[in-house]
Amino acid sequence: FLYPVSALTELRMIAGTGALFALAAILALAAGAVVRRSAAVVATLIAAIVLPFLLAITNALPVGATEWLLRLTPAAAFAIQQALPEYPQVSAAYTPTRGYYPLTPWAGFAVLCGYAALALILAAVLLRKRDA
Repeated sequence: FLYPVSALTELRMIAGTGALFALAAILALAAGAVVRRSAAVVATLIAAIVLPFLLAITNALPVGATEWLLRLTPAAAFAIQQALPEYPQVSAAYTPTRGYYPLTPWAGFAVLCGYAALALILAAVLLRKRDA
């Protein structure tokens, strides 16, 4: 089904997806500076971003577990792609498999921003310590 969305929602989804990938790249860069092992960074970031998202949308875990995965991991940023709001008066299954995320779009994006900021701070501290 295709549901009509406003132009602002469409803009948020398009620009937000680009920002999601940009922040994931920043997170990868910072993690690479911390770990200094490219294979370890790739495996860790796939496990932290892609794996929780795949587990959530494939019904591999119970709904409660997938909602917590999409609240606590960097995969929460995929909420930026949510097009439909959740209505309290509608009795439906609001699950990640149907495109509904447990966080609002900007809150989910803020989770990834937090991870990227922490990784950048850690990378800066470790690089100063290593260079000293």
